[in-house]
Amino acid sequence: MTGTIERIIKKIPELKEYTKIHSINKGFSKDEKWRVDLLNGLKYFVRVSDICHAKHKKVAFNYMKKFKTLGVPVPSTVSSIELDEESKYIEITEFTKGTDGEEILPTLSSQEQFEIGRQAGEALKIIHSIQNKSPKEAWESYRIRKYNNYLKEFEKLEVKYFSLAPVIQYIDSHIHLLRDRPIHFLHDDFHPSNIMVHSKKLEAILDFDRYEWGDPIHDFHKIALFTRNISVPFAVGQIKGYFRGDPPAHFWTLYTTYVAMVFVSDIVWSIKNTPNHTDKMVQRLKTVLNDHQNFTKDIPVWYKDNGW
Repeated sequence: MTGTIERIIKKIPELKEYTKIHSINKGFSKDEKWRVDLLNGLKYFVRVSDICHAKHKKVAFNYMKKFKTLGVPVPSTVSSIELDEESKYIEITEFTKGTDGEEILPTLSSQEQFEIGRQAGEALKIIHSIQNKSPKEAWESYRIRKYNNYLKEFEKLEVKYFSLAPVIQYIDSHIHLLRDRPIHFLHDDFHPSNIMVHSKKLEAILDFDRYEWGDPIHDFHKIALFTRNISVPFAVGQIKGYFRGDPPAHFWTLYTTYVAMVFVSDIVWSIKNTPNHTDKMVQRLKTVLNDHQNFTKDIPVWYKDNGW
């Protein structure tokens, strides 16, 4: 594998004078990820993807440039390159100093976790400032179709980890709320594993390549699945930073509707992509059920006034 990256590096002018190459194995992406140290002391993050993903990834890469100009803490972009002879698409950004949020947040005080979450919420608000004014499809029809597809896949799996009755009942009772929702740029994978923290401050938001267009409130659903299990203070801070205080009431009904919808997709995705870790999926979805008291409550039990 190192031979492949060395061959690719030699074809990229920005990387030719390298001294060391470090493989990065975190995350579920199939992309190859590397830290490349240069002779001049610079460190670059290099992501190598199959060229078939180039079109989508280029859009995300260009939006990162845009977000940088808007004041969002994202890595500085260096270049993106298609190597046809290798059938690879290469992205180069600055290597971000710090530690990922999943690792560092639990070691900090509650107030420090909250503050980093607040900074993340403010950044997410800027990310959502870009609106798609000419969408090809209404958000309501797109999201419902996606949910129905996952529901069909779930039924084919014939697995019974949970009774989906309260989940589906909540969705059916609130799905009308998706009508006429605005369509904005979404990170779509916004949680502590995709942020970097340095000196107890938010250093950078990473991994925009799962972006899509949709209701900004949908970008909060990873709080339920991942963030609240890593850091409740961060989760509360993210929400309060985004809204500059407590969110409006309609946020919670929409948030919980989206959490219920991804409840189904999380089961399907986990069984198909991480079958050896279904125990983790079961545990996090049990937590979701407890947080929303079997989807009888909109506001999760972890969201309360803790003085942050």
